[in-house]
Amino acid sequence: MVDVCLILEGTYPYVVGGVSKWTHALIKNLSHLKFSIVHLYEERKETMKYPIPENVESIIEIDVKNGLGFKFDFRDVLYLIPRAKVYHCLSTGFAGVLGLQIKSALKRPLIVTEHGIYWKELEFGVYEVECGFKIFKSEKEKMNICIARREFLRIFKEIALKCYLKADLVTTVCKYNLEQQLSLIPAQMVEDVKHKFKVIENFIEPGFFNPGGRSTNDEKVVTFIGRVVPIKDVKTFIKAMPLISRRFPNVKFLIVGDLTQDSSYSSECIELADSLGVSDKVKFIGEARALDYLKSTDILVLPSVSEAQPFVILEAIASGIPVVATSVGGIPEILNERGIECGLLFEAGNHGKLAEHVIKLLIDENLWKKFSENAIKKAQKFTLENFIKSYSKIYSEFIKS
Repeated sequence: MVDVCLILEGTYPYVVGGVSKWTHALIKNLSHLKFSIVHLYEERKETMKYPIPENVESIIEIDVKNGLGFKFDFRDVLYLIPRAKVYHCLSTGFAGVLGLQIKSALKRPLIVTEHGIYWKELEFGVYEVECGFKIFKSEKEKMNICIARREFLRIFKEIALKCYLKADLVTTVCKYNLEQQLSLIPAQMVEDVKHKFKVIENFIEPGFFNPGGRSTNDEKVVTFIGRVVPIKDVKTFIKAMPLISRRFPNVKFLIVGDLTQDSSYSSECIELADSLGVSDKVKFIGEARALDYLKSTDILVLPSVSEAQPFVILEAIASGIPVVATSVGGIPEILNERGIECGLLFEAGNHGKLAEHVIKLLIDENLWKKFSENAIKKAQKFTLENFIKSYSKIYSEFIKS
């Protein structure tokens, strides 16, 4: 029997991203514990993106497709699930369904951690939730998309509510998420359950605390780092590029991130850059280490439709890089908490405001320097040590019980 069984959807160890980074750091830094991983997938991926730590005893893969649709009953595969002292779901959704069925059958403690809020992302109208599933794209040709969206949203809200009420502990990464979780619970029940909800913020790995300073030459670098998928809304960044380039002809744009996860969307982004006449100013780097490109970046842009507490913003502020990002999820908590600014916010989809903010930071060196100094100070609280201590204590308490 292992200590902890992690249940994930479409992420670790096959996809690079925030949830996978979080999971890898958790396992690697809790080397005294034994882990198993249950990986739920829609489309099987052959190549692992992360080396598996020695304290992982097994990885079990389960297909969530059942005939023409998705399956919401995993009782027929419970015999495959590794026996563990604690089960820990890294989302609600399919992972939540499986976690609840394991808790019912095996009577073991269940922890649920949400990065992106599954049902909230569906409410926003995205086709892909942060955990990696492209729910509506998969079903688009089989049923009316509006009916599918309403039905999936209803189902996933019901699943989330059951997870919130029945899990022994619910954690998330920012205050915004906590508010959303509690908002789904009937008002008369909130007082009885809110004690088991906890915010444990994300972390910055030590290597990122290495500010590089503002570029001294005329060629400024504005960078997006993340998966090139619709939920990140890379197209809004590309639409802002001509506006920025008119004011700063020497500006260079970088798009750093996996181009293969949604190859059709990546192709659309490349075509958009060409149609807007900026293909000579933007480089699509593909999958790469964020640290390698933050060193040469003047401004980080994150135009996502939905986020929780993005690692890339934390890594940027640790590097002293001002950020221009959407005012979604927990991003305002990082960039503008208590009036200490280290970036500028814009409404999702507003490429004009994105461009305006980037131009403002490129023009005003004093503002850039102020944001950079604030960013470095703010980054000090997001330590890997605090993150590991929090989960080490949680696991220890549940294992003992």
